Amino acid sequence: MTTSVPPCDPLDWDSRFFGHSIARARATRLDEAACRGMLDWCREHGTECLYFLADEDDAVTLRLLEAAAFRQVDRRVTLERALGPDESPAPADTRPAREQDLPALRAMAGVSHRNGRFHADGHFDLERCDELYRTWIEKSCRGWADHVVVAERERAPVGYLTIHVEAPDTGSIGLVGVAPSLRRHGIGRRLLQGAFAWLAGRSATRVRVVTQGHNSASLRLYESTGFRVTHAALWYHRWFQTSTGAPR
Repeated sequence: MTTSVPPCDPLDWDSRFFGHSIARARATRLDEAACRGMLDWCREHGTECLYFLADEDDAVTLRLLEAAAFRQVDRRVTLERALGPDESPAPADTRPAREQDLPALRAMAGVSHRNGRFHADGHFDLERCDELYRTWIEKSCRGWADHVVVAERERAPVGYLTIHVEAPDTGSIGLVGVAPSLRRHGIGRRLLQGAFAWLAGRSATRVRVVTQGHNSASLRLYESTGFRVTHAALWYHRWFQTSTGAPR
């Protein structure tokens, strides 16, 4: 007997954090039957919000999502860069994160990521959206990330970058944040140099990063340090309740 694979995955952590029943679609491409099945599954399971990450070049899927009341909330751009054994050493003003950095890093994280899909959605409490990134950097410093690079000035943290090792030869950059008063002062570039040096020292040969398509400053920074775009996709959210709580 074959058991069918559900079209969506419940997201327990997101649901607890935001106080809504949230799921993510497994597919990145749809036809009409798959779209109906996905929406039916959400209604049957009491899903309040469904995330869908769609391939940007799939016109059929985008049309179906928009017809089914999904709203585009972000453009997700993936970039990659090769790493070599001759990467520059980490800048002198960068170092690994320390426990005592957490208050400053949490404060930075709470104001550094307001151009993402959670803030853009319009249904999530904005303070909870800020707290998401405070929690993210704290968890990263306490072991969720494989490494966290901190930039400092006068011995105080002024920026951070998180790294995950996805495979023995591949690293992934997660959160990057800089103190608002010091943006456009080259701190992001130094954080990246610190990341490249750390990964190259562990024999990684590639690194990837994801950013928002509308974040032109980040895209310029990544491309100026050797990254090239490899994929673009669109985040859509679908809510299954109106403001009065009635299902739709």
